Amino acid sequence: MFENLWIEKYRPDKLDDIVLNTSNLAIFRQFAKRKEIPNLLFVGNAGIGKTSLAKIVTNSILECQYLYINASDENGIDTIRTKVTGFSQTRSIDGNIKVIILDEVDGLTLDAQRALRNTMEEYSGHARFILTANYNHRVIPALQSRCQSFDLTPPLDLCVARVLSILDSEGIDVSDSDSDKIKTFVKTGYPDLRKCINEIQKSVIDDKL
Repeated sequence: MFENLWIEKYRPDKLDDIVLNTSNLAIFRQFAKRKEIPNLLFVGNAGIGKTSLAKIVTNSILECQYLYINASDENGIDTIRTKVTGFSQTRSIDGNIKVIILDEVDGLTLDAQRALRNTMEEYSGHARFILTANYNHRVIPALQSRCQSFDLTPPLDLCVARVLSILDSEGIDVSDSDSDKIKTFVKTGYPDLRKCINEIQKSVIDDKL
């Protein structure tokens, strides 16, 4: 379905596929080994893989039941009181923890964030929360203190390597001079790797860069 859309075709679905710095990768490998996580807060610019990593944690690392909510669209207190609390208060059939992904949690109203704080506290026995935010300062301290926070900004050299890897997978010949141009190009879009991939695809015509 997404064969011609590179950002979907090459969206990471395993931990080893996502672009992370060395320390973050080591921590998430420990989570994978233990099959458990604390509450998590992923922060950083758009396009760096926050949502992708959240889904890797639920689908690949924990293989658990999860609820996904785009908190910038459903940003009111009723979302927390109904959807989030309703999902959190029951145990999963297989006995594993449940996970609630709140994407762009910095878009929640203050009342909704305060209500979320209480829900996280009350159901900590069998529910975990993965929050993502573009702006850390818009997340209330009470939520931040209940999570392990990760800045997911990827290293520049690994972003360049990912773009070159995609071009290689697509059979696009890249000369040494092209490689230098790509490095400069990625720098202009960094750290938004999604934008870099979109723009580099736009620059490929008839299988040539």
